[in-house]
Amino acid sequence: MPAQLPLFHFAQSYTDSDQYYLTGFLCPDPFAVLELPGGRTIAAVSAMEYGRAKKESKCDELDLLIRGKNKSGGIGSAAIEFLKKHGADHIRVLPSFPVGLARYMENEGIYIEVDSKSVKERRRAKSAEEIGYIESVQRKTEGAMTMARSLLAGCPVRKGILQHEGSDLVAEKLRSLIELFLLERGLDCVDSIVAPGRAAAAPHNRGLGTISAGVPIVIDLFPRDRITRYHSDMSRTFVVGSASDAVKDMHSAVAQAQDIALKRLKPGVLLADIHRAVCDVFQARGYRVAGAPGKVLKRGFLHSTGHGLGLDVHEAPSVSPDEDELRPGDVITIEPGLYDNRIGGVRIEDVVAVTAEGEVRNLTRFDRELEI
Repeated sequence: MPAQLPLFHFAQSYTDSDQYYLTGFLCPDPFAVLELPGGRTIAAVSAMEYGRAKKESKCDELDLLIRGKNKSGGIGSAAIEFLKKHGADHIRVLPSFPVGLARYMENEGIYIEVDSKSVKERRRAKSAEEIGYIESVQRKTEGAMTMARSLLAGCPVRKGILQHEGSDLVAEKLRSLIELFLLERGLDCVDSIVAPGRAAAAPHNRGLGTISAGVPIVIDLFPRDRITRYHSDMSRTFVVGSASDAVKDMHSAVAQAQDIALKRLKPGVLLADIHRAVCDVFQARGYRVAGAPGKVLKRGFLHSTGHGLGLDVHEAPSVSPDEDELRPGDVITIEPGLYDNRIGGVRIEDVVAVTAEGEVRNLTRFDRELEI
């Protein structure tokens, strides 16, 4: 693909993190951005957003998004007018670009090529500032985890069920308290996980119902800063009271696997080798690991070892069998877990950053104690 082709994107930026990355402007309505060869960027927004975009956008130029003569073309005609104004009739678009808009533009004589790599690769290489944003969110997330553990520790137990303010403590209540704690500190956290007992055998089960003593409780928090838009991500597993021998062994194996993975992280290491080392620990201890695609385990290690983290909770790279190397600028999670549909699950998750100088830093400062 010719590197000199302009890059064009059209989206709202609250949920489209590529649009926010390219423009630095939060807008609930779709708007346009054109990145010219050499890196100069031009955004086009509605008249309603123009004044705010002038102050907040990081783009070099700002245009009004104005519909052309073809009123039936809707917003597509505005995109065409914008591109024609800047002489861009052959462009690159991202994989998430709206297919309906792409077809309209092609019918109007715009030649489009899909660029699936350049922005993804740029976003993957985090600057020191971006790593700082993620670490800041991580500190607040650890505060929420501390609050949750303290609340669990202070709950009396009646007939095996934790009590809070005179009622049975349910996962929904604890999740709400955690999310309120984060919101008061400037973080959004949608669908955080508080999964007690067998619910946690499904890794992304949000968790419902009463929380009992003696069972594992997986808490997985992945909030986003409302200003910087960067996430953190961490998981811990707690048992109020005494854990069973089976849960203790699962927790020990997960902690061992995480230690092995963390010790092997360095620039240039194959991430598939990190994942394989985690699988080796689990298999040596008698647990099954996911194998051939299309087969779902009921018990064992069901997922990859980790994923990239930034403006999205899940982004490049993947710590999995995919062949990729750890690079300076990567921010990843290391989150081995074991799951058993008869017992529940155990997961421990830390966030690790690799600086531009190649230093590997664990951004997580929270212990891994199981029993409360």
